[in-house]
Amino acid sequence: MKATLDCLPCIVRQCVKLAKLATEDKGVQYRAMAAALDILARADLQTTPMALGWQTHSTIREICGHPDPYADIKAKSNRQAMAMYDDLSRIVAEADDPLLAATKIAVAGNIMDFGALERFDVPATVDKTLISDFAINDFEEMKADLHGARHVLYIADNAGEIVFDRVLMEQMRVPQITVALKSEPFINDATIDDAKQVGLDEVAELVTIVPGVTGGEQFDQVWSSADVIVAKGQGNYEVFSESRGPVFFLLLAKCTVIASDIGVNQMDMICQSQTTRQARI
Repeated sequence: MKATLDCLPCIVRQCVKLAKLATEDKGVQYRAMAAALDILARADLQTTPMALGWQTHSTIREICGHPDPYADIKAKSNRQAMAMYDDLSRIVAEADDPLLAATKIAVAGNIMDFGALERFDVPATVDKTLISDFAINDFEEMKADLHGARHVLYIADNAGEIVFDRVLMEQMRVPQITVALKSEPFINDATIDDAKQVGLDEVAELVTIVPGVTGGEQFDQVWSSADVIVAKGQGNYEVFSESRGPVFFLLLAKCTVIASDIGVNQMDMICQSQTTRQARI
């Protein structure tokens, strides 16, 4: 998905928040923002919104001298989600269709997005998603593809949210799951360290991917060997929506630009196969 003009003010908002988290020195904040705005002034809108965000955010982190401004927020999100893990697992175990319940729970976890939202209610979102339908519903296709699959690539999104993803992974019943996580901090996106905090390494192999980039040798090898690929969240929709492969997009359409690109309403629940997406273009 290509960036639009409407992406630019959103990235600026994210950059201001990042600079304030990274340092209290207003002079440094200003220099960091000036550098970010210079990048956006020369931005190529043929790239993805995440790629533009990555360029500006890495510049701000470097100027402010802070490697991971969201570290405390991510750790808190992981603790909050882990406190819900047993209840979420119980809900899935008691469901008529445990895989469907786990898929909805994973989508509910996508609310934990500090790049798109300032505030959110995780328990209320879980309750709502469990009784709601997908606006685009390719769940049965995903379920059929998982049946007999040997290798799933799960491209993760945010810290905290990865606990909800773990609930889904535990219902996939496949021999091998590989989880792709950000190689470096980017907003509250999950890294390998974040994943280990919630025991994701106990259910899957962990690999890394550079934010906003569709490849990398190790990642490309995993992609080509996977029978099913789950691209979780808005950022991964941005990056992989034009990629070929057995991809399923799971997300809440929190952003109006993404909702418009998919053809749904804001905050709709999405379980969309790449086949369905290509047919809609």
